[in-house]
Amino acid sequence: MLVCIFQVNANTYAQNISLNVKNASLEAVFQLLTNQSDYEFIYNSESLQNTKPVSVLVKNEPFLDVLKRCFTNQPVSFLIKDNTIVVTKMDAPLTTTKAIQNVITGTVLSADDGLPMPSVSVKLLNSTKAAATDNQGKFTIEAIIGQTLRFSYLGFESQDYVIRNTAPIKISMKTAENALSEVAVVGYGTQRKRDVTGSVVSISTKDLPQVANVSINNLLQGRAAGLNLNQRSAQPGGGLSVNIRGGSAAPLYVIDGVPLFNNRAPEPSIDQKDIGFAGGVDRDPLSSINPSDIESIDVLKDASAAAIYGSAAANGVVLITTKKGKNGKIQTDYRGSYTVQSPKDYFQFLNARDFMEQQVRIAKDKFLYDNNLAPYGNSTASPVFSPLFSQDQIASAGAGTDWLGLLIRNGNINEHNVSISSGSEKTKMYTSLNYYNNKAIIENSDFKRYTGRMNLEQQLGARVKFLVNTTFSQINSNNATTGSNDGGGVEKYNGLQAAYAYVPTVGIYDEAGNYSTSLNRLITNPAAFFIITNTTKTNRIFIAPNLEVKVLDNLKFNLVSGIDRQSSRLSYYLPRKARNAQLPEGMAQLSTNVLGNYSGEGYATFDKIFGKHSLSIVGGGGYYKTHSENFGLQAVGFFTDALGPDNVGIASNKEKSFQNSSKSEVVKISQFLRINYAFNSKYMLSFNARRDGSSNFAANNKWGIFPGVSLGWQISQESFLSSSKVVSNLKFRVGYGAVGNDANLNALTLYGLGGGSFLIGNTLYPSVALTQLGNDNLTWETDKSINIGLDYGLLNDRVTGAIEVFRRDATDFIRYVPLPFNNSVSRYQTNLGGDTRSEGIEFSVNSKNTTGKLRWETLFNISQYRNRWLKRSPYDVLNIYQKKDDRLDVVYGWQTDGIIQNAEGRPSYMPDARLGNVRYIDQNSDGKLDVKDVVKLGYRDPKWILGLGNTLSFKNFDLNVFVYGRIKQYMSNNYAGFYGPDRIARQDAQNTLIGIKNVWTTGNPTGFLPGVAANPYAGANPTSTSDFYQQNVNYLRIRNVTLGYTFQRMKIVRSVRMFLDLQNLATITNYNGYDPELSEDNPYPQTLSTTFGINVNF
Repeated sequence: MLVCIFQVNANTYAQNISLNVKNASLEAVFQLLTNQSDYEFIYNSESLQNTKPVSVLVKNEPFLDVLKRCFTNQPVSFLIKDNTIVVTKMDAPLTTTKAIQNVITGTVLSADDGLPMPSVSVKLLNSTKAAATDNQGKFTIEAIIGQTLRFSYLGFESQDYVIRNTAPIKISMKTAENALSEVAVVGYGTQRKRDVTGSVVSISTKDLPQVANVSINNLLQGRAAGLNLNQRSAQPGGGLSVNIRGGSAAPLYVIDGVPLFNNRAPEPSIDQKDIGFAGGVDRDPLSSINPSDIESIDVLKDASAAAIYGSAAANGVVLITTKKGKNGKIQTDYRGSYTVQSPKDYFQFLNARDFMEQQVRIAKDKFLYDNNLAPYGNSTASPVFSPLFSQDQIASAGAGTDWLGLLIRNGNINEHNVSISSGSEKTKMYTSLNYYNNKAIIENSDFKRYTGRMNLEQQLGARVKFLVNTTFSQINSNNATTGSNDGGGVEKYNGLQAAYAYVPTVGIYDEAGNYSTSLNRLITNPAAFFIITNTTKTNRIFIAPNLEVKVLDNLKFNLVSGIDRQSSRLSYYLPRKARNAQLPEGMAQLSTNVLGNYSGEGYATFDKIFGKHSLSIVGGGGYYKTHSENFGLQAVGFFTDALGPDNVGIASNKEKSFQNSSKSEVVKISQFLRINYAFNSKYMLSFNARRDGSSNFAANNKWGIFPGVSLGWQISQESFLSSSKVVSNLKFRVGYGAVGNDANLNALTLYGLGGGSFLIGNTLYPSVALTQLGNDNLTWETDKSINIGLDYGLLNDRVTGAIEVFRRDATDFIRYVPLPFNNSVSRYQTNLGGDTRSEGIEFSVNSKNTTGKLRWETLFNISQYRNRWLKRSPYDVLNIYQKKDDRLDVVYGWQTDGIIQNAEGRPSYMPDARLGNVRYIDQNSDGKLDVKDVVKLGYRDPKWILGLGNTLSFKNFDLNVFVYGRIKQYMSNNYAGFYGPDRIARQDAQNTLIGIKNVWTTGNPTGFLPGVAANPYAGANPTSTSDFYQQNVNYLRIRNVTLGYTFQRMKIVRSVRMFLDLQNLATITNYNGYDPELSEDNPYPQTLSTTFGINVNF
C-alpha cells in the first residue's frame, strides 16, 4: 500500500486559485492543487483506482469550491483537518444516497480542554440549513450523504466535514490564530465584537511594527481613533501624554485583568532646592513592560463601556492582555534587532565668529538704547561704545567649540527577545526573556532593561483551573541631565541648556587643565556633565494569580489578586571637579521610591443560551490599595571626589544638607455588575454598574455609584438587508454612562514640616505646620457621557470601520479655592471648579484593496474633540473678551503685524513705540491698544488627529508605511526663548540660535525679529500673549516604514523573517520651531532610527 503526501505553500482554502485540466486523473489534480495551497493530501493509492477523470476550467475561484468540483460524482470523499486533506473511499455510491435526507447528529468539543462547546454554528454548505450546538455541545441537522458541514465559532478555527454516513460526528475545534481579532476584552471577560454595544477599539500587536521600542505606547500613536498620544520627551523610556477623547488625565491601565490605580513611573528626581539641572526622569510607566509580551490592547472609550471600572475610568480604560501558552508542540520564537539612531535636525547655534559678530552688533544697539541715543532717543551725550570683541579678534576667529555637538552622538539599540509557548490539555505555559539596551544620542544617557515573564494555565480538574501571570523587570539608566530647571537661574541650567548658552569662543579646558568658564561664570561647563553621576535602578514585579472554578456548566467563579510593586533608587553626585558655581564643593543626593498596587477581586460569571435568547451576567467585588513611600537625602561639601555618593557622611556643609521622607496610602472597596442580553443575535442590551468607596473622601461622601447602559441593533441581520451583496455588516450602537474621578485628591487635614524652628533649652527643634485643610464636603467628580456609533462592513467585510459621535459632561470639578489671609494655609479643595462639556466625532476605515499575489490593505482613522465650559466656577472672574462657554483650550491675545523697521512703519496709535518693536493691531480702530483689542488667536487642541497605514505584500515581501498627524493646532514656537536680544547683548552673553541674525538693529534695518528696545505697549496687553511667536500648526509624521522578507518554511524552522525599519523618517509641517510634538524650550533631541532585525520561529 502506497501513501502519498504532497505539501506546498499558501495561506488558506479561502484563497483563490486557477486550474485548467481536461480528462486528468484525480491524483494528477491533487499534485496541481498542491502547487497553490497550504494543504497536504493523504490517501491510499488503491482508493483512487475507480475514480473518474477530471475536467475543470476555473480562474481565480475559492480553493474549497474548486476542490468540491473535483470530487463531484467521485467514489471518494474528503475530510479537512488542520492543514491536511484526508481522502477516503465512500461506503456507498453517491447516486444511491443523493436524494435521501438523513438526520445527522454530533458533538463539538474544544481541542484545548476537551469540554463541550455550546452555540457553535453548524451550517450545511450550498443550502440555507443551519443549526447550533446546545449547552452540551450537541447538534442535529438534516443533510444528504456527501454534503459538507461547516463548524464555526468565534475565536476558533472553522472546520469543514464531508458527511460519509449517518454515524454520530465528533468535532474538536482549535483556537484560531486570529482569535483575539474577533473578540474584545471588555473588563472581567470578553465579548464577541459583533455583540459589543459600547465604544471599544481593539488593537492587535500583530498589526504594529515589530521593531525595537521601549514601550508599547510608542507604537500606538495614530493607531486608533480617539486614542491620543503625544511624545513629551524623546529620551530613552521617555514619557508620553496619553488621553482618550481629550480626557484631562491618563487613562486607567488594566493588565491581565488587574487594574493599576496608580501607574505613574516611580523614578525619584533630584530635589530642585539647590540645583536644578538634574530635573528628574520623564519616564513612561509602561517602559518596564516588554512590548513583545503583549497580545492585544483594548480601549474602552465611553462611560457605558468603562462604567464597570467606576471612579477610575473617568479618562477611559486601556486593557492590556499578555500572551498565553497554546496547546500543541513547543514553539520557540526569537526576535533580535540592532538599531542605529542619529539625531534629527536639531537647534542650530552660532559658531565662534558668528557669535562675536552678532554680540557686537546687538550689544551696540543696546548701548544706544540704554543711553537714549538715536535712533532710540535724542540724547546729546556722546558716550563711547566699547565692544566685547575687536574686529581683529572676529576676523581671526574660527568655528570655535561646538558644545551641542559635544553632547550629541549617534546612538544604538540592541534588543534580543526569546519566548517559548507550549501546552497540553491540562497545562499551558508562555515564558519570555528580553534584553533591551539603548545607548542614546546624548552622552551619559543610556537605558538598559531586563524583563522576564511566565504565564501559566493549569487545569486542576474537570472544573477547576489555576492561572498565574508573573513578570519581572529591571531598568538601569544613566539619566541625561535634560530636565526642566524649574525656573531657576543660569546656575541651574541643565546639560542641554548649558550647551546652548556656553559661548563657542572658549575651549573645553582652560590653561590650568580645569573646565573652562563661559562669559557668564555661573553656567556649568557642558563637558562637566559627563562626570556627573546620575543613575537610576528600577525593579518591578507583577504577579496576577487567578483561580477559576466552573460551578455549573453555565456558571463559573473567579478569584483574582494582583501585586504590582515598583522600587526605584536614584544615585546622584555632582563632583567638585565640575566647578559648579552654586555648589563648588560637590553635592550628593540619594533617593528611593516604592510604589505598590495591591488588589483582590472575586466575581461570578453566568452565561446561558435558551432558544433565541442569550444572557451573560458578571457580578463581584474588590479591594484595592495603592501605597507610595519615598526617602531622600542631600549632602553638600566633599573634600574629595574619590568616594562619590557612596559615603555621604563625610559631607561638611550641614546648612545645605537635608533629608526627607513621605508615605501615603489610598484604599478603595468596590462592587460591580454587568448584564449582557441578546435576542436572535440582532438586538443587544448591556448594563454596567460599579459602587466605589474611597479613602480620599470623608465618611459622608465616601461612596459613589456609577452606572452605564448601551443598546445595539444588528441591522444587517434584518430581512431587508441580510441578502445585500454590498452591506455585509451594519450595527447601530447607543450608550449612556457615568463614571467618577478621585485621582490625586485628598480631603484630609494634613500636617508637615514648618518653615521655622523653636529653641527649647539648648536644642533647636523644627516646627510642624498645617499644610492642607480638610473638607468633609468634598465629593466625586462625575463624568456623564453619551455615545452613538455605527459599525459597518461592506463587500463581504473587505471594507470595515466605524463612525462615532460622543458628548461628555464633567461636573463637580475639584479645585483649590483661596482662604482668608489669616489662615495658616492659603487654599483648600472644593467641588466648585465648574462644569465642562466635551464633544467629538471619530471615523475609522480598514480596507482590503487588493487580494491575490499582491495584497494591499489600508487603515485610516481621524477624530476631533472639543472641550468647553458649561458652568464657570464662582471664583472665576472673566475679562470682557472671555465668554462663559469658552473652550478650555482657547488662546486669547493681541494680533501683530510684524515689527516697526522704520519711522514710516510706526502706527499712529503707537506713537511711543521704538524701532524694532513689535507692531500690534488696533482691532477696533479707536486709536489705542487695550483690552478691547484682545482677540481669539487659536486653540491648543488640534482640530483633527489622524493616522494612516498601508501594508503591501507580494510573494515573500511585505511593506508597511504608517503616518500620523495633527491639523490646526495652535502652538508656541520653541525657538522664541532664544530670540530675545538681551541674551547675547550682555557682557555676560550667552550663545543663541543662528536666527538671531534676523534681529532688527540699526545695522540690520530689514531684520524681522524684535530689537533691543522694550515695547512700551506690551504692558497694556491683559493676556501678556500675542501671536508673534505662535501659529496654527499642521504636521504629518512618517512614523514607520518597514520592509520585510519571509523565507520559505524549512525543516526545523517554521519561519524566518528579516526586516528593515525606518522610524521618524520625515515630518511634513509648517511649524517654525524644532519639532511640533516636542514643545519644550529644551527638548531631548528627536531621532531617526534605522533598525535591522530578524524573527525566527521554531
